[in-house]
Parts: sequence; structure tokens; C-alpha cells
Amino acid sequence: MLKAVKIVYNLLMSILAMPVALLLIIAGKLAILCRAYSEISIIASKIPLGYGVTVRYIYYKFTLKSLGSNVKFKYGTFCQYPTAVIGNRVLFGYYNAIGEVSIGDDVIVGGFVNFVSGTRQHSFEDHSQPISTQKATGRTTIHIGSDVWIGSNALIAADVGSRCVIAAGSILIRPAESRAVYGGNPAKLIKTI
Repeated sequence: MLKAVKIVYNLLMSILAMPVALLLIIAGKLAILCRAYSEISIIASKIPLGYGVTVRYIYYKFTLKSLGSNVKFKYGTFCQYPTAVIGNRVLFGYYNAIGEVSIGDDVIVGGFVNFVSGTRQHSFEDHSQPISTQKATGRTTIHIGSDVWIGSNALIAADVGSRCVIAAGSILIRPAESRAVYGGNPAKLIKTI
């Protein structure tokens, strides 16, 4: 009985979410052309409740490079770039900022996590020019393996291996190897698992 109710609920949410998701998809596709994708994604992130989770899934399914099944984007979470690749069974907690990423399957992300696109996005080498006018050295894709748990308030600026835990509040600036727990600022190996 409970399974049938859940199926009906999910179907109803999908039907109700479709008109809003369609508007966001059109706006998102136009925003990609204008390099304003994150602005539309932020609007999508502010739709509340399970309804918002459904709208965001449909929106990202049609605007991201790749999005697997059973992915949940909680309230306030948004993708900054349409180049993101996200696997199956991924849960993003509240208020995450998702940069240029490739994420595997079975990943749990706490709230207020920031996935920055590498550590060399801005340049400051030319002392005669303001930092804001210097050409960026480029974003890099952050690769997150499968079977990963990232705690709340972490900052992820480097790759994370599979079957890995990044402790809450950690700042990861160097790659995290698979089958390990990392924590701290900067994040360091705590133990292997």
C-alpha cells in the first residue's frame, strides 16, 4: 500500500512540476547562450518542498550534460555550469553550490557544500593590473567517485576518490584517494577504510 501511495505521489509531483520545469528549461537553454546559466539555476533552487526537488530534477535532466536517476537537489542547491555530470542516486543537501563537476553514483552531500572548479580559477601574476581584470587561468572539472559522503560546510576544490568520506567543515585542496576518510583545513588523510 505504501509503495503505491509513493508511486502516485511521485507521478502527481511530476505532472504538477512539468509546466514550471518547462519554463525553466527554456530559460536555462537561453541562459547557456548568454553565459547566465547559474542565474536561472538559482531561481530553480528557491522552489520549496518536494515540489521544488521534482522541478529541479526535471530542469537539470534537460540542461546538464548528464544527470542520472534518483538525484535530489534540496532547497537552495544549484549548479553553476551546464557541463556538470552527475550519476545515479545522488543526494545534495541544502544550499550547495555545484561548480564544474563529474560525480559518480551513490553520493551523499551535506548542506552548504561548495564545489569550486579547481584552485586556479583566478590569476594575480601581473602586478601592474588589478586582479579583477586579469585573465583567469581556467576552471577544471572536479571528479568525485562513487560511494562518497561529503559532510556539511565542506569546500571541495580537488578530486575525491571512490568510497571516500570528507568530514564536515573540511577544505579539500589536494586529491583525496579512494577508500579513505579526510578532514581538516586543509583536509588530510585521517584513516583508510
